Amino acid sequence: KGDRIFIERIDISGNTATLDRVLRRQFFIAEGDPFNPREIKAAADRIRALGLFSDTSVDTRLGSKNSQIVIDVKVEEKPTGSLTFGAGYSSQAGLGALIEYGERNFLGRGQNLSFAINTGKNDQLYEVSFFEPMFLRNDLGFGLNLSVKDTKQQNAAYDTANLQFQPFVVYPLGERSKIKIDY
Repeated sequence: KGDRIFIERIDISGNTATLDRVLRRQFFIAEGDPFNPREIKAAADRIRALGLFSDTSVDTRLGSKNSQIVIDVKVEEKPTGSLTFGAGYSSQAGLGALIEYGERNFLGRGQNLSFAINTGKNDQLYEVSFFEPMFLRNDLGFGLNLSVKDTKQQNAAYDTANLQFQPFVVYPLGERSKIKIDY
């Protein structure tokens, strides 16, 4: 049994778009806590699981004293957004177009934002979705889906207009399981 070792600091580098707090919240330890190699490996796995980086490394080195360790986190950003355009034609629906945009790291905060516009001859669909994985700075995730669909029926005496407003929360039950409650 040796001397107790504590964490002096956590240094993060390479994150040009992602805020430091997105990476720091993956560590369940902080500066001044006892060094736990198992927790450092688990935090490295959680950072990789975010899917925001093409390369990650979490290493430790000796701190300013023999009883302190510095954790070096090095990441390399990868593109997290997507933009999709599409067009199609069918004899029943006519000419249609699709535009979708999605961002998995909105403003570098680890939030998800997406919207889609899908139009056809007789129907239009507009969708917006937002998800904050660390709502109120804890493990509670909060999201909101909003969609508007307008359909003009060819063989019916009525048209339809649907508005969907769906708030939801996500809470972790364990290390690898979550529960989602939506309305």
